[in-house]
Amino acid sequence: MNRAEALFAAIDVITHPMQNYIKVKGLQHEFDIPYSNEFEERKMDLIYRKVDVTLPIIINAHGGGFVKGDKKHRHSICDMFADKNWFVINANYRLSPKYTFPALIEDMFSLMTNIPELAEKYNLDTSKIVWTGDSAGAYIAAMTVAALTNETLRNALELPDINMPPAGLIGFCGPYDLLKVISTPLAFGLTKSIAESFTGMKTDKKFTNLPEYKYMDYLSPSDFVTDKWCPTLLVYSEQDLFCKGLEQGLLANIRAHGVYVDESHSTKTLDNHCYHFNYPTKASKEALKKAFEFLDYIVKDQQTIN
Repeated sequence: MNRAEALFAAIDVITHPMQNYIKVKGLQHEFDIPYSNEFEERKMDLIYRKVDVTLPIIINAHGGGFVKGDKKHRHSICDMFADKNWFVINANYRLSPKYTFPALIEDMFSLMTNIPELAEKYNLDTSKIVWTGDSAGAYIAAMTVAALTNETLRNALELPDINMPPAGLIGFCGPYDLLKVISTPLAFGLTKSIAESFTGMKTDKKFTNLPEYKYMDYLSPSDFVTDKWCPTLLVYSEQDLFCKGLEQGLLANIRAHGVYVDESHSTKTLDNHCYHFNYPTKASKEALKKAFEFLDYIVKDQQTIN
């Protein structure tokens, strides 16, 4: 186990109770459903409320520094989405260093092949698919949106064409510019450990050989925004230990292409990385209120925000 794996494994254990104490009554849960038989990691949970209406879809990817994490650590946030009458797909994906980029994006495209069948079975609206995630999961959500809306990126990553345009994106504290991540030193050599795990390349401390990496020019979703991008909400902390300032490029590029984008952020040091999981705090309540309002816009008022 490398340094990044050890750190994020510890974070999962420490933070699980505080992130998952909220339980919502009356929801249906279906756990560990394979969305592909090709890899055992490709499993999803389905969370929803039985109602006599067509439900929109939200797909959640967990965080964990690309090397750890599991959908089981996101039960409360997914319950809260389902409580707002969204059909929630809470997805696992292949982790590094066992699997390297773009495996995790390939997994999301594999997951999408299940959606027509799910839509028929559960009465779902496939024109209302919102991607969301926290930290590494926010990156995955944004990269999936980028690949769905940008043919150049999709071809570079050798992903299939899937006619399933995203209706929205909610990113919580994501590392949307991976080149900046790599250029930002973290304690105990974590930057190097994460970069090597994610890319599969051995590097020196200054990453002098990184330009040789096959996907060097295709790592950051902020570089692939077009006018086909979807309405977006980015939640971030100005004092983020891991992702400070990494949302600004994506925010600017979405605005530059005339696509609706909103944000919610905290300026306090204690409201740090993925502060929205600290549910009792004012900052968390504000961030989640903003997220739920955004989901309402996607369902009811999309014409007013496009």
